Amino acid sequence: MNICVAGDVHGRMDMLYESINNFELKLKIKFDVVLQVGDFGVWIDERNHDGTTKLYNGTGDFPEWYKHKRAVPIKTYFINGNNEDFGFLDAVKLSGEFEIIKDLFYISNGTVHEIKIEKGERDGHYGSETENIVVAGIGGKYDPEYFRHQDVNGCYTEYEIDNLINYKDMNRNNEDKQIDIFISHDAPEDVLIEDNDKNKYYPKSIGLRKLILNITPKVVFFGHHHGICESEIDKIPVYGLNILGEKGSFVAIKKVKDEFKILGRYP
Repeated sequence: MNICVAGDVHGRMDMLYESINNFELKLKIKFDVVLQVGDFGVWIDERNHDGTTKLYNGTGDFPEWYKHKRAVPIKTYFINGNNEDFGFLDAVKLSGEFEIIKDLFYISNGTVHEIKIEKGERDGHYGSETENIVVAGIGGKYDPEYFRHQDVNGCYTEYEIDNLINYKDMNRNNEDKQIDIFISHDAPEDVLIEDNDKNKYYPKSIGLRKLILNITPKVVFFGHHHGICESEIDKIPVYGLNILGEKGSFVAIKKVKDEFKILGRYP
């Protein structure tokens, strides 16, 4: 299985999938699935967005994709960032229907998704062989004011972290339920980030490092900081992804049996 992981998108759907296509051409592969680390830019009304989204050229073309129910070209799973239409995403959670438009799926905070891909699915040649990955997600940024709450739009909470730790404990003896990939919007503590202004720093967000050590995924990805990171937590690889259009906004991974190999970054 070939997996593309994408950084912050801020609603620029055309640019997202054009860039992924260019990445495929560079690697001479086809991706089976896309994972995205928040600030996807889910705004269903271009007139309704927050101030930060305005700084990033508004809502992009997501409202048009949603209005016309355009199917995405590759199965895509995203977590929320801190800049999304949370009224809409709350309604999605309440409905229990996480497919926003065809083949675009929302992973809500503190949940685990088993993603199944049939070989040849993107070419329309469905086979009997299925590959799967287990992905856990924590969206939103760290805010000490809200960390002890249960559910806060745009921030992650200790409650959501505990949900994933409990999932790990409940499925400790089930090989098929083990978490392969963990995606978060904010960065775990004490990994070195270099942002697009060449500032280097260690984030102070709380709880994500503890979570990673408990659920022991094969690999970790995050966004939010608009920079890049390549680090480790107890030998678990950790990658920070840049905002779409900047250096290092995509990472390609290949799953072979139970091993995950990094194929490269783009651009």
